[in-house]
Amino acid sequence: MANTADPAITVHLPPMYFPDPLRRHPQIEVMQQRGLDWMARHGLCDDPILARRITGTRTAHFFGYLCPKADPDRLQIAVDWGYLMFVFDDVPWDTTAGAGFSGFLDMAVRIIRTLETPDAGLLPPGHPMAAPVIDLARRIHRTAGPEQVRRLADSHLKWLLGAACELCAAARDAPLNANEYLALRLMYSAAEPTLQFFQLAEPDTISEGEITSARVRALTEMAGMTAALDNDLYSHGKERWLAQRRTLSGRPVVGNLIDLYMRDHTLPRDQALHAAVVLRDRIVARFVEVRDQVMPSASPALYRYLDNLTCLLRGNFEWGLIAERYTDPDGDHPGAVRTVATVSTVPAATGAPRVPAIDWWWR
Repeated sequence: MANTADPAITVHLPPMYFPDPLRRHPQIEVMQQRGLDWMARHGLCDDPILARRITGTRTAHFFGYLCPKADPDRLQIAVDWGYLMFVFDDVPWDTTAGAGFSGFLDMAVRIIRTLETPDAGLLPPGHPMAAPVIDLARRIHRTAGPEQVRRLADSHLKWLLGAACELCAAARDAPLNANEYLALRLMYSAAEPTLQFFQLAEPDTISEGEITSARVRALTEMAGMTAALDNDLYSHGKERWLAQRRTLSGRPVVGNLIDLYMRDHTLPRDQALHAAVVLRDRIVARFVEVRDQVMPSASPALYRYLDNLTCLLRGNFEWGLIAERYTDPDGDHPGAVRTVATVSTVPAATGAPRVPAIDWWWR
């Protein structure tokens, strides 16, 4: 039974710019049940608390909000990957991949090679991640062409390298400045593999020339960064709750943009939240401007991709507000955190933020 007590932490976010409404895949509930059944078949729901945490990620809602028109069977691969990768992200490294950083890096390399070659034999038999990763890799190879497989493997390399850098930064206890943080955040947020699954869920492959063009690359990065910064906003209460109880699952964290603004600019929390929203609104406004330049001449495959990127902006945020991953931080305290948000039809600011790592989006 859910805890109906007042939440221990409530976060009030400033109004946030969203130019488009939420859209929803009609088969979210079907994909959710399939995904949870798949996780259970691999033994990942045997522990009741972990099972609640897996259910609480609402991964089918995440991808169902992001790809509302995708083929449900192709999108199911992304949903199952999401459920599994949240476990990989949330469960301590010393129990999933050996000892600390070295164990994480070892497992990351094995996962990437398995995605490239499902029968590489690199994942330890009996390891909880081994069978589901191999199963996903085989399904990907049956569904996707060689170009999509390469892009998907490359995107995992970038994500897991970013996660390794995050662990290194935390171990050094050397605070990152805003430019460093945003560059690293774009990598370890897992935006790239998520967006590659967008492409896998669609029937047509985007040509190399289109997907690597400067404007499409900028749109991809802007959508990914918006999702990452919105995650900083709607997960802020969860991180505060965990920090207060020193239950960060054994995993060091770099912090988030709100913490950075509070530290480097000595801002009170409400002003730091506002500064974070101003930055993400600048990015969203620029995304809309560039998207509207690219879409009229886009191929059908690219048009679908850009439409899904647009859905990512609103869908990721709405998902983060309802997912128990953020309201029940450890799987055992339902309703411990509440985030209150409002939507604006006008950005809080526009123009380049003068952050070298991302200012090229405005050029």
